[in-house]
Amino acid sequence: TATAQIINQNMARNLTPDAPLIAETGGINVMIVDSSALPQQAINDVLASAFQSAGQRCSACRLLYLQSDIAEEFLAMLRGAMDTLKIGNPWEVDTDIGPLIDSDAYQEIASYAGINGKNSDNNFLLAPSIKRVSGIDEIEREIFGPVLHVATYKAGDLDQVVDRINARGYGLTFGLHTRIDSRVDQVTRRINCGNIYINRNQIGAIVGSQPFGGEGLSGTGPKAGGPNYLQRFKCHGDGVDFTDTSPTGAEIPVTEIQNAIDELSGLQILQRQALEKLFENSGLKIPDFFCKQSQTLPGPTGESNILSYAPKGLVLCLGPTNTQARSQAVAALAAGCQVLVICENPPHQLTELQINGAPIRCIGGHISASDITELENLSVVTMQPCKAMADLRAALATRQGAIIPIVFEPFTQTSFLHERHTCIDTTAAGGNAALMVEAG
Repeated sequence: TATAQIINQNMARNLTPDAPLIAETGGINVMIVDSSALPQQAINDVLASAFQSAGQRCSACRLLYLQSDIAEEFLAMLRGAMDTLKIGNPWEVDTDIGPLIDSDAYQEIASYAGINGKNSDNNFLLAPSIKRVSGIDEIEREIFGPVLHVATYKAGDLDQVVDRINARGYGLTFGLHTRIDSRVDQVTRRINCGNIYINRNQIGAIVGSQPFGGEGLSGTGPKAGGPNYLQRFKCHGDGVDFTDTSPTGAEIPVTEIQNAIDELSGLQILQRQALEKLFENSGLKIPDFFCKQSQTLPGPTGESNILSYAPKGLVLCLGPTNTQARSQAVAALAAGCQVLVICENPPHQLTELQINGAPIRCIGGHISASDITELENLSVVTMQPCKAMADLRAALATRQGAIIPIVFEPFTQTSFLHERHTCIDTTAAGGNAALMVEAG
């Protein structure tokens, strides 16, 4: 994550403002196991997710949440399974865990795990370990090695656990073991994560079947191996003109803008049908490229792979012209995002949408690049190329937290939407129902 920030800052200083950055970074990846899960299957998947490749995968499980009803019994079985793992030379076929990448990694992770002594054999081999914690807030950073943090939760606190995971800002991989379908739906709707795995391990994504990449602090998108990846590398014809007029109008106090963002953040996103009706009443149309909501991807029998889309969050539309601001706002609203428009004279269609209940606010004037660094709860900025874009990108690059992109027309599916892939082992609950229906 820190490396991606440095690259982004260097790009902002040395390249044109439209230069694309695709970053796939790390995360504090979580797996939740509830009391309905099959213990033997869950333990196998925990071992693979946390300790394969000595835990040196960006997708590796770093934190295991166990429902308190089963925690101690499950942990006893897990420790027993860990004792059977062979640590040694990866050239030997029966080796389960190989070495860490170098001496620095060995010393850092051994110290964190509470293992004393030097690596006298110079082989960087480290046994897997478990570290008990109260929850994700106790983990300060990603530990890139064979250390699994374990926390417990009460059944009634599941939503709060997911909310705390989301609050950390990472979103690369997430695993859930449960045989309750409604719980799968409950958690997958709530979690903010790029790759979600149900009743299987959370490593080893397959290109074309399981597009891979995170969101928030864990990546910019689009997903590698997905249908939108190559499009992000596309050049804009003869180049982009950055000499057009910059935003005009009075400079708006940053407190006024933040107040509008805070108000929008509390508004509910409109359902598609309600949004279409509002658009129709205002003489607007939802762009065609937002029609596809999800797609089924190929995979082996007994596994379901679904690529879906979720709104990125609040979008700041900066025009700079009024017509451009309208196009930007329409596209962002169509994606299900909350929208704040700042331009000299916000179009009347947009103010009508605001009056009629759409999650949009319009302010006349402009915001300085320096003020934009102070705004919170911002996900995307959209502005057509102009003189001010270079300063805007440089300012955004100095912000802490998730990388905020500047997008402009022509917009794509991923301009305002996160890609989310969900992989489900459909045999875990006792059989592949879809296959049995076909056989019948």
